[in-house]
Formats: sequence, structure tokens, C-alpha cells
Amino acid sequence: MLHLRYKLSGKTLVVLGDCQRYYGGLATLSLYKKAAELAVPLEVIGAAISDAEQKYRNAINYDRVAIVMRNQAFKVMIDLFKNVAAYLQVVATEDDIPALLQAGLEVIAAPKKKRTTTSSPD
Repeated sequence: MLHLRYKLSGKTLVVLGDCQRYYGGLATLSLYKKAAELAVPLEVIGAAISDAEQKYRNAINYDRVAIVMRNQAFKVMIDLFKNVAAYLQVVATEDDIPALLQAGLEVIAAPKKKRTTTSSPD
């Protein structure tokens, strides 16, 4: 099983830019398009990005209420991308790795399990 993730941390403008890039990658990812009814729809992700961008612009003047609303919008957007990564982690195979990398996902190697040996008494 592949372990996938998005880089969703850092300054708000960087996260917003990364999410816009990830959205563009998802729109071209055939693996995601095939099973769109099972995953988060692209329209919902696009609306969350637009909402976060609008609330980011409203919070530029350091209005406390606007900042709280911006933070809530970013939390919703980040949660959507985490859901997308979790869905793709379930349906993706190793043949899909180049397309996933092109879409902006990070493929993390699964941790190798240590093999425990049991010694038999002689």
C-alpha cells in the first residue's frame, strides 16, 4: 500500500498556492477522475480554495474576525486535501506513482517491518 500526502503546512499564502497547484494536478489525474463519485468532487475542492482565497484577502487588514474566518476556511480546505490523499492512498497502485507525483502528491515509502526470528531450541 502506498503512503501519500500533500505538503499542507507553512505560511498561509504558500499553503494557498500549493493547494491551487494540487487542485490543477487533481483535475488532470485520470485515476481521480474515474472514481470522482466516490471521492471529494473537484467542484467542492475548487469552491473551498476560492473561499479560502477570498477570506485570505479579507484578513489582510488584520481584522480579528476576518482572521478567524480565514483560519476556518483554511482548515476546511486542508481537511479536503487530506481526504483526497487518503482516498488516493487506498485506490492507487505502484503503477500510478508517476501520475501521482505529477499531480503534486508526495509518495512516502512504507516503513520496512523488522523481521523477527524465533530461534528453535536444539
